[in-house]
Amino acid sequence: MILELPALPFDSHQLEPYLSKAWVEDRYQGDHQRHLTALNHWASGSGTATRSLEDVMSKAHGEVLEHAVEAWNLTLFWHCLLPRPTAPEGRLNEELTQTFGSFTGLREAMHGRVENEQEQGNRRPGWLWLLHSNRGMSLTISARGQRLDDASGRPLLVMDLGCGKSPVEQLWPLIHWDFVAQNLGDCH
Repeated sequence: MILELPALPFDSHQLEPYLSKAWVEDRYQGDHQRHLTALNHWASGSGTATRSLEDVMSKAHGEVLEHAVEAWNLTLFWHCLLPRPTAPEGRLNEELTQTFGSFTGLREAMHGRVENEQEQGNRRPGWLWLLHSNRGMSLTISARGQRLDDASGRPLLVMDLGCGKSPVEQLWPLIHWDFVAQNLGDCH
């Protein structure tokens, strides 16, 4: 099986003014496609049958694993975005409030997590994650190509920290909270 670039759940211009059409297309048709091309090249050269990105991540190491992780992260990232704003409701809103004090508290915690990372000198943009585990919700940051530890929790939301100077501000109005709620619903 050849890993193909998944369709964007929106047109590339629909995230403006928060994310430019050029940035979306470069990240999608450039970076995302490059990772998949590398994985397909690896699979064809190694004779490894790939069924999914998860399958590749379970078999791969080193640079190939980094490509698989980035392709998986980008696929999730695109689905975490929506051109029209939504708000968290129900169980998601309750858990966000329980963990962060409020919906606004989550936003402030995200800002704090990103600022803390920058203060520690980590200038390489990575990923900001909202995770859920049996301990509740948490935020973490991973580097590009770094696989999250399964014990960290199940990803509900991911933000690409390479989208600009203030990624939380840029991405906050675009978060697809219904998708995040769906991911939370899958947590047992």
